[in-house]
Amino acid sequence: MARLFGLLLLAALAGLVIYAAATNQTIDVAESARAIDLELNQPAVVDGLTINVIEDSPGQAGVVMLHDDDVTGSLTLSGLSGAIGDAYRRARIDLPGFGLSDRMVEEGPRHTVAGMADIVAEVLSQKFLNPVLIVGVGLGGEVAAEVALSHPELVRGLVMVDVYFEAPTPFEVSLQRLPWMGRAATYTWETGGRLALDHWAPFCDDGGWCPDAAQIAARAGIVTLQGTTDSINAFRRTLEAALAPSNLAEITSPIAFVWSSKGVVPEEALGRIQAQVPGLTVIESATFQAHLEDPAAVASAVVAIDT
Repeated sequence: MARLFGLLLLAALAGLVIYAAATNQTIDVAESARAIDLELNQPAVVDGLTINVIEDSPGQAGVVMLHDDDVTGSLTLSGLSGAIGDAYRRARIDLPGFGLSDRMVEEGPRHTVAGMADIVAEVLSQKFLNPVLIVGVGLGGEVAAEVALSHPELVRGLVMVDVYFEAPTPFEVSLQRLPWMGRAATYTWETGGRLALDHWAPFCDDGGWCPDAAQIAARAGIVTLQGTTDSINAFRRTLEAALAPSNLAEITSPIAFVWSSKGVVPEEALGRIQAQVPGLTVIESATFQAHLEDPAAVASAVVAIDT
């Protein structure tokens, strides 16, 4: 039995080695596009990084939207931007390493929430003369909260959407952190691999948001950019990327939280945030992902903190 077990283990290890090697070759071929060949919207340059900014409308009072940890960046936030409406000057920012912003293939402080917040703060300084309302989904909410905490002069209101500050590490993320197969795992689950589309729309089969053909086509272009898998993998391997602001109670601007009651944030996690932020405005949406399935709820949160 011991010998049989050993043979099975060796076969499994050999299979993983072959999988990693084959997938790495696929990545090198599939990710050949250059960002310079793409038509960016209204980019900003921060410390040598080109950050893609999508400006949806002109106006005076600014609303800036930050996406979750999705390789497509702000691609799926167009519906939310439309729901917020033309009463605001609306902009969507692709976080560094995501969407059409520059890739960052090395681990380091730029992949952390604090590092991304500093980059976003500089973008806000370049693009907006006055403090903005900032809306952040998931990771984008963590970054938005850090901007509000460390650069309060730039933020006049904060909306966090389904931000899970204490989320457990998913199995696939643990695989991505492995030194010898993590790159292949990132490709499989998050960028161009066969499980990536399911990861992108995890609630589609349960009645939640599903991408349309145009969004799928746009995503297919984004994941061909050179360094995409390495950049997402570097983000996953930078453990500090999961850190949240140390004290939400120190944020001076008004705060609202949009909670998707069928989504990933458990009610007890929301309760902990409420305990940290007395007077927090909470808007509940009976959805998996409010910013995709009920953008009007997020828009109402923007109005609530802007009154």
